[in-house]
Amino acid sequence: RALMDRIRFRADAVLVGGGTLRAANAPLRIRSRSLVRKRVAAGRPEQPLNVLLSASLDVPLEGRFFTARDTRKMVFTTTAAPARMRARAAELAEVLVSRGRSVSPRHLVGTLHRRGVRQLLLEGGGAMNFEFFRLGLIDEVYLTLCPVVIGGIESPSPVDGKGFSPAQFRWFSLASVRRAGGELFLHYSRTAQA
Repeated sequence: RALMDRIRFRADAVLVGGGTLRAANAPLRIRSRSLVRKRVAAGRPEQPLNVLLSASLDVPLEGRFFTARDTRKMVFTTTAAPARMRARAAELAEVLVSRGRSVSPRHLVGTLHRRGVRQLLLEGGGAMNFEFFRLGLIDEVYLTLCPVVIGGIESPSPVDGKGFSPAQFRWFSLASVRRAGGELFLHYSRTAQA
């Protein structure tokens, strides 16, 4: 949790997909009061902007993500989402609607960049992460290796989607390794293709 706080501390915005929100349903906030004070002292908002990417808006609008008062919220959705859900979400967050059935990750990143977001933290899910990897929009990767085996085809994966052929592999170099108990915290930075 302390490492996650430090990673979120650096972020201007934290992005999740609809599946992750349905599974976790929590605001994406920094818990450490000292890190919050440091952000404020640096002229930054207490908490990073919480961003949801959901084409269908099939998410719990009454959940903690939306009702938390200490986070600003932005929702990227589509015209495929029911109008009543878009209207309800607009009461709780700024809602940006794309035509069609999907939101372009490049459009999302460009919109956030124009609004001052320079550090965007993706917190899943796997399908959303895959699209950002596919488009070359990922600069760093943080992985936690835990001594737990989940297994099964339905188990969560950090990167789902179609996968990459060997010519399309995304390459990263190991920037740091930290150990806490039985867990390893791995930080990778994007490199040129190997």
